[in-house]
Amino acid sequence: MSYHSKHRQQVHECGWPLCHAIVSVGERYCAKHKAMHEQEWQAKKDAYHKSKLARAIKAQQAKQYDQTERDPVARAFYHSKQWTKVRDATYARDGATCQVCGNVVQDRKIVDHIKPRALCSPQEALDSANLWTLCYRCHYRKTKLEQIISQQPNGDNKLKHLDKQWWTKVLKEKKQ
Repeated sequence: MSYHSKHRQQVHECGWPLCHAIVSVGERYCAKHKAMHEQEWQAKKDAYHKSKLARAIKAQQAKQYDQTERDPVARAFYHSKQWTKVRDATYARDGATCQVCGNVVQDRKIVDHIKPRALCSPQEALDSANLWTLCYRCHYRKTKLEQIISQQPNGDNKLKHLDKQWWTKVLKEKKQ
């Protein structure tokens, strides 16, 4: 085997129909078609996430979580008439808009306790000053950060004193 055949780069044609551009074996598409493929793939993902099937799957997962993993006290609270009224009023007050990133919240009414409900008095849990609307992503990130903080020494005490301004700043930093 000669030196040149041994060290020659492995190549093939772009995987896009009727494109004959040469790309390395590690790539599937040429630069032009890679961007087009990414756009198409993102559009398909977005369409799926908005589909009835995806919404039904998410609803079933939420129901399963509610029945099997959520503690009974929290379950009773989140199914109470008082919570439903306060949640709906907060959602309307915030214009169905995430208070961190500004995205419109369409799929679910996610009204979050700024100070975690488990650390609140019953009055604070229903106080609209302790509530805000978040999109799914911001709520997910806030929940994960709350879990990390609560595991630190004196974590629950720290969580009791974090305000809306602090959370907004931290969640915006994390997003970028």
